[in-house]
Amino acid sequence: MRDSRRARLILAMLLLTAFTLITLDYRSGGGGPLRRVGNSVFGPIERAVAAVVHPIGSFFSGLGHLNSYKSENSKLKTQNEDLLRRLRLTEGDQAHLASAERLLNLAGRAQFRIVPAQVVAVRSAFDFEWTATIDVGSTDGVHPNQTVINGDGLVGKTLYVGPTTSTILLARDPKFTAGARLEGSRQIGRVDGGGRDPMTLTLLDSQAKMHVGDRLVSFGSEGDRPFVAEVPIGRITRIEPTPGELYRTGIVAPYVDYTSLDLVGVVVGQPRTVPRDSLLPPSPTPSPTPSGTPSGTPSGSPPPGAGASPSTPADTSASPRPTGTP
Repeated sequence: MRDSRRARLILAMLLLTAFTLITLDYRSGGGGPLRRVGNSVFGPIERAVAAVVHPIGSFFSGLGHLNSYKSENSKLKTQNEDLLRRLRLTEGDQAHLASAERLLNLAGRAQFRIVPAQVVAVRSAFDFEWTATIDVGSTDGVHPNQTVINGDGLVGKTLYVGPTTSTILLARDPKFTAGARLEGSRQIGRVDGGGRDPMTLTLLDSQAKMHVGDRLVSFGSEGDRPFVAEVPIGRITRIEPTPGELYRTGIVAPYVDYTSLDLVGVVVGQPRTVPRDSLLPPSPTPSPTPSGTPSGTPSGSPPPGAGASPSTPADTSASPRPTGTP
């Protein structure tokens, strides 16, 4: 009983002391001597405990972000490997990659189904001057008389097809002929390979007009064999009269470089229609035409050639005439 009474008395005194200290601390605005003494006594202990607990808390907090850290690390590793791979590419590898990208871009825009192939040889064969051998054949779904393209335009057509290789007739061969259409018009004609001479265009309508800079696309064939429509062929660089004929011949610079063929695609399927001129490369932007009188010519001075008769044109005999292969 005595111990019980003594314990209750001590508890009551402690409670009274605590309420007294709280009241005094409250009246001092939270910054009284008791608070300062408490901070001085317990502050170092709190800082020591925080120094021990904080790393542990950070560790458990980081566990929740572990998956995101792993994903980000994997992405960075993949990007690093890709950069290293690109740095190791030789010039030949880079050219091969660029050729593949152009081919896929052209086929994708046209929605052509193609069988990609590597050109393994360019030579004369089977009484033709310009043929190439590719590493795909009938086992890959290739047949004779199918259009062959690359990322720049029309390469030729399949000629002979074996199980694993095929021979294609290049559009540069003198015996090559394909239907062609002028860009932006309905004028059609025939484009012929020239061998060592330039390719030429002859329009079916002898009165039809053609101009330097006009671009050509394939006109297509009945049943799309051997040529599908709208494949870029080249552009006209010169127009020459044909002796004894009413029509004129357009000299064509092809888009495809037949001396450096790499990757090609054999067209094995196409959509019902391809939008007109949609596969041609972007037209070059013309340079601005200067207007007005040149500042270097005095207003009172006659222009060059003013001494000649008005009906006599200025002498242009010194102007060079384009010759040779474009």
